[in-house]
Order: sequence, then C-alpha cells, then structure tokens
Amino acid sequence: MQRLRAGGFIALVFTLALVGCGDRGAHIVCPEIRIPQNTDRLIQYREGPGRDITDILLEAEVKFLSGECKVQDDEVVLTFPVAVGAKRGPANTRGTGNVSLFLAVTDQERNVLSRRNMPIQLSFPGNRVNIINAETVEFEIPKAEEQPVTDFLVFIGFELTREQLQFNREQPRR
Repeated sequence: MQRLRAGGFIALVFTLALVGCGDRGAHIVCPEIRIPQNTDRLIQYREGPGRDITDILLEAEVKFLSGECKVQDDEVVLTFPVAVGAKRGPANTRGTGNVSLFLAVTDQERNVLSRRNMPIQLSFPGNRVNIINAETVEFEIPKAEEQPVTDFLVFIGFELTREQLQFNREQPRR
C-alpha cells in the first residue's frame, strides 16, 4: 500500500516549538506544540469490509506548524497555520473529503484544560491527486498573571477512530 511520505519533516514537527515572537528585541517564550504519536496521519476507506489500495478514499498528514504568540497578564494568544497534505485515493470519485483535527491545551502533567475540534473540508479540483489545505488557527489560553507560559502544552492531531489509530500503530514509520 502506498502511503504519503513524512520523511524528516514530521520528525521536525515533533521537535518544533511554537516560534517565539519578538517585541522590540525582547524574546517571548511560547507554549510548545506537539503532535501525539500516531495522530499525524490517517487513511480513510470507503464503507464496507475492503481495506486494500482500491478502497482508499484519501490519505492525509499534518504537514506544517509554526506561528507566534502574544503573552498578556491573563492569557496567551496563539496564532499559527496548520497545513494538511492529502492524497486522493482510487475510491474517491467525488473529489472531496472531510477530516477533523483536535486542538488541546494541557498543563505539564497532561491534564486537559481545553479541547476543540477543527473540521476541514478537502477538495481535489479537476484531476488533482495531491493537495495541501492550510488553515490559520487562533485561540486563547487563560492564565494567572504570574503563571509562565511554559506551564502549558498544545497538542494537535487528527481525530481518529479506534480502527484508524490501531492501523497507524501497526504501520512502520517511514
């Protein structure tokens, strides 16, 4: 089965922290963004028991994260683009697809402080097989006045079914 290649790019994303933004030469530390293991990619199959290459509707990967933050006394405002690279599968006769990402903010002990879903509609115009869909995300993290932003972690990944997550766990990383 042919799969999208993540290469070193996804490995880079795992180590990528949200880029600090500057304010008149001052360095501002931003919360770290992470992609939980096995949530960076998905394969959607058409309905039914078939799971070979001809049954694939689409393959997708989270492709890019960067951005900035603004730290205020009572909140941190994060703004960053999220790109989803997608490949249209042979079973996709409509030229469209839907995926959903989750965005979660936790403390350092991984207690979820907030979580939201981000549905994305994909469109493969004409005879295009590969696309990249970029969305800009902005959200606020409430904090106490003296609380450091390093108290927070941001997680992003695909909303997966149990079957999709198990499939990702069983596939070797490329």
